[in-house]
Amino acid sequence: MIYEANGPSSWYKMKKRPKHLPPDKQLELKHIVAVVCERYPVEMVILFGSHARGDWVEDRYQEDHITYEYRSDFDILLVVKDKHGERELEYDPQLKEALDPGEHRTRVNYIVHTIQHINQMLSERRYFFMDILKEGYLLHDSGHYKLARPPKELPPETMLRHAEEYFEEWMDSAEGFFESAQFNLSRHRAKIAAFELHQSAERFVTCLLLVHTGYRPKEHDIEKLLRQAAGFDPRYGELFPTTEDYEKHLFDLLRRAYVDARYSKKYHITHEEFDAIATRIRRLQDLTAEVCGSRIELLAEKAQEHTEKKIEPDRE
Repeated sequence: MIYEANGPSSWYKMKKRPKHLPPDKQLELKHIVAVVCERYPVEMVILFGSHARGDWVEDRYQEDHITYEYRSDFDILLVVKDKHGERELEYDPQLKEALDPGEHRTRVNYIVHTIQHINQMLSERRYFFMDILKEGYLLHDSGHYKLARPPKELPPETMLRHAEEYFEEWMDSAEGFFESAQFNLSRHRAKIAAFELHQSAERFVTCLLLVHTGYRPKEHDIEKLLRQAAGFDPRYGELFPTTEDYEKHLFDLLRRAYVDARYSKKYHITHEEFDAIATRIRRLQDLTAEVCGSRIELLAEKAQEHTEKKIEPDRE
């Protein structure tokens, strides 16, 4: 069977047959693996994302006499042995053409990484690769390489480096969406601005969760994200009060903006409502900077203590 790994068993128990998928999708995956392996000697082909988790979407509906359709892509990780293979597959127009789904098949979104890079990311417990290991399906395995076993706990120096990287990346991303929202509002694109406000809020909370846990939840519901954040600081639960009807309305506008501001003609937000929500997101930004700053300071102290303990035996 094409789903069965050919090589020796590794320490990990990655699933190999996505039996939860309909037969037509399983046939599509077999075709994808065959096309890839025919063009290049990949080491592994791994299905991850929504089709691996079982929450893929195939939705078709009509609104105002317009037909809308959304179909989740297949997310595929192609594992190669070296940088040469990575470049070959990333920039191979014939492979992209060969994997073109046509009108009725599932689109393929594939990424390419070397086995060395993947194992480095696993050794650092990077959330994206940890999720692939936990949720993915190994559709093809050459048997030449094994995936690294992630450590149960990272040294404090690594945790500090990760926290600083996440803080810089996600705070900057959140601020960028906030600035873009203000610009689009000034150009009378209120619905786009509302969506970008949501993205800004989501990224500020994601920053907090990554800095504290190294993990990014697959969640866009700002209400659920704020509940998670409140587990680290109760003030997150107070940023968007819902005791008054107007406050409830504002939070509902923000929560619905992720989908409705993009796809529904019925979504509407005024400049006054935008400004009120923006004020609360600025508080979210300040709180995230404060709480993440304290976390990074704590990690820096632990890293310093760990370094000193390693040096002391050498002095003796």
